[in-house]
Amino acid sequence: MLNIQNNQGFTFIELVIALSIISILTAYAVPNYRDFKQSQTMTQELNRLSTTINYARNHSVTLNQHVILCATESFNACDGNSQWHGGWMVFADLNRNRRFDGDDTMLLAENRMSQDLVAKSSIHRQKIRFVQTGFAPGTNLTIRFCDSRGAEYGKAIVVSNVGRPRVVQNINTCG
Repeated sequence: MLNIQNNQGFTFIELVIALSIISILTAYAVPNYRDFKQSQTMTQELNRLSTTINYARNHSVTLNQHVILCATESFNACDGNSQWHGGWMVFADLNRNRRFDGDDTMLLAENRMSQDLVAKSSIHRQKIRFVQTGFAPGTNLTIRFCDSRGAEYGKAIVVSNVGRPRVVQNINTCG
């Protein structure tokens, strides 16, 4: 009679080594994944606002009207607080008073950004006005995007007088 023992399994030492390797890899991957996720969220929200800027600019040309893009949380008026992370709206400013009122047409309303993201512009230029040619007269508008990682990971959208948005990496300040 043959007595063959077929041991299939792990020894305690093999198990400890495997768990150690998994722990080391996990400890390395989790912080990098968090940074990756925050970068992806910021890029997604930056692209969403850039798309809206281009949408407003195109509508000013195609509708041959003044179009306003501004930050708002209420969607009844421009809030005037320069905090774009709360949401924004685009409207055709038919009476050219730069305020959303009964005569104006709402073109687009976008809800707030991700909770841990802050997007602010200067208090001196809180809205973007596009004229019939697609230009945004006035000073350049800069909207800074920051999260819990700080200014070294921040980005910004700069809207020139010509009305074109561009993205700037590694901004110096947040807020």
